[in-house]
Amino acid sequence: MRNCKGYVYLELMAAFSVCIFLILSILPIIDELITHRKDIVIRTEAHHLLYERLTSFMDGEIQAIGQEIINKKRSYELIWKDHGDFPGMIEGCVRYENESGKFETICDAAKR
Repeated sequence: MRNCKGYVYLELMAAFSVCIFLILSILPIIDELITHRKDIVIRTEAHHLLYERLTSFMDGEIQAIGQEIINKKRSYELIWKDHGDFPGMIEGCVRYENESGKFETICDAAKR
């Protein structure tokens, strides 16, 4: 390594710039993955609440009355409607706010 005249600082800055570019490219992807993971948990809870209420309705334990359900510091709105395509069926829907602030609705039908 005698008489080594290189561009140490220039090479160091280039390597540092490549590392920073890679990190800044990966961070939004990781943030989106974390948000989707949280949305999956919220959606699963909404499905669970919907099917729990539909089963209770079919067993005659509850009436088809809209209500707001607060579970694990989240608000879910239960909505009942007549199912227009199939007489004798009622549609139950759960409306909730996902992690990104958008409202989503999950619906399913049950026998009266």
